[in-house]
Amino acid sequence: MISNVLTVCHGNLCRSPMAAALLQHRLPDVHVRSAGLAAVSGQRAETKAIAALSEIDIDIRAHRAMQLTREIANEAQLILTMTATQKRSVESLYPLMRGRVFSIRDFDNSDIDDPMGLSITAFRICRDALVDGVDHWVRKLAKLTERSNGGGFDAVSIGGGKQ
Repeated sequence: MISNVLTVCHGNLCRSPMAAALLQHRLPDVHVRSAGLAAVSGQRAETKAIAALSEIDIDIRAHRAMQLTREIANEAQLILTMTATQKRSVESLYPLMRGRVFSIRDFDNSDIDDPMGLSITAFRICRDALVDGVDHWVRKLAKLTERSNGGGFDAVSIGGGKQ
């Protein structure tokens, strides 16, 4: 079973903290954290991201942004990015992570658009797209756990054979 998941976006203020909170809510026994490729460490989550998640009873007020580092990436068994470009960036920065890095919406090859600076409606659309991505990964991880029967897994089985 995967026990450590990392979500990654650009600034770690909207999408990846929302994704991490949604994953943590659905997978309480998994350690989930988030980071940003260009994050300014210590910044609070965007207020509209907080509001969009509070509408579904998830609280991210305590979130503080973190810059993605090699150490954080190395700890993760699964890294979920918000866009295909971010996936390529993480793989370029940390080539040894290939096979552990996937887009959260890999099932339909769509990106999660950055709602920063937009209306609360854009944050709700982002949240709903993230919920679909989280649902996908929760199902995928459940199937993986059933298949492994405690014996482990590899990156190809996580990604369904496609990279």
